[in-house]
Amino acid sequence: MRRLIAVAPILVLLLIAACGGGGSSDIASTGTGTGTGTTSGSNVAAITVDSGPSGNSVNTPFVSVTVCQPASPGTCATVDHIEVDSGSFGLRIIASALPTSFTLPAEEDANGAAIDECAVFGDGYSWGSVALANVQIAGETATNIAVQIIGDASSGTPPTSCSSMGSENENSVATFGANGIIGVGPFVGDAQVYYSCPGGTCNETTPSAEVSNPVASFAVDNNGVIIELPAVPASGATSLTGSLVFGIGTESNNNLGTNTTIYTLDANTGTLSITYNSNTYDMSFLDSGSNANYLIDSSIPTCDGFYCPTSTLQLSATITGINQAAATVNFDVANASDLFNNNPTGVAFSNLGAPNTFGNFIDFGLPFFFGLNVYTAIADAQTPGGVGPYVAF
Repeated sequence: MRRLIAVAPILVLLLIAACGGGGSSDIASTGTGTGTGTTSGSNVAAITVDSGPSGNSVNTPFVSVTVCQPASPGTCATVDHIEVDSGSFGLRIIASALPTSFTLPAEEDANGAAIDECAVFGDGYSWGSVALANVQIAGETATNIAVQIIGDASSGTPPTSCSSMGSENENSVATFGANGIIGVGPFVGDAQVYYSCPGGTCNETTPSAEVSNPVASFAVDNNGVIIELPAVPASGATSLTGSLVFGIGTESNNNLGTNTTIYTLDANTGTLSITYNSNTYDMSFLDSGSNANYLIDSSIPTCDGFYCPTSTLQLSATITGINQAAATVNFDVANASDLFNNNPTGVAFSNLGAPNTFGNFIDFGLPFFFGLNVYTAIADAQTPGGVGPYVAF
């Protein structure tokens, strides 16, 4: 199973502040939000958690996205099973998921050469060209923004400086586990590495526009998103639907709840602190693009890359924002092998855990989001709860 950990890039932003309080929640059940999903509105896209186009995805949220040619807005292609990732930024589509007859104009550098990008995730890298597109999702449109087309033939072979950045080449639907990914995290630009490769020789370059979070380019509902997913039973679920809601406090269906607490993120890294087992990990984050809760705990037995304790563990951690808002969250970690064997068609598990081998941080993945409404405010964006970046639940 794919473990996509899209780690927020280091960005230099102005120091901002937001407000918040404290509290506690049980993230494996009811939480502080309803988690039932806002089902109507032009700013609402349906989220589906299923086995994905590769047939073996678990805890992966998908939406459908339409891309159109900027010069011909009626010429479009709709791609389903685009992964929703609150830990990265920008739209990336696997080339084979687009119709063969559909093309988008390439972004070019100052010398007229096409631009390619190396996108690095926690478990691999993706190489592909940068194109310009109008991006439509639900009733929202981002006009003429840069997107990445992963694995397209025109981008050629990635340079060593890219391929050495990850252990796996995730340039196909089979290796990526999705038809693409839409990064709706707390920053706008992706701060990845771009190249110009005329004649097959690649050199780093600066694009006129980075691949960027489409939400920031919407006309109105552009200050953040809400991921709303229902709770999942301990045995898992064979299907799940929820909502990706655009905007925070911009419509009647996206207001901050009265019991919602804001946790300000570090303005440079988009991270917060999570204390687990008496250890505090300052570079931690919430990430819908990770399919498990990734912990640092060598006391829990593992199997096939996941945690497999002899019996279900009832654990807790404390999440603390830069604004010192804090909450103790309770969560379970079950035996992954038992989960998959007892529910072989299961696609959503709230108690799936895994050891973090990627760095010194805690990554609360999609299991955290079940039963909650999780808000992500974009850096420097104004919201009724203060200026982003922050998460709230």
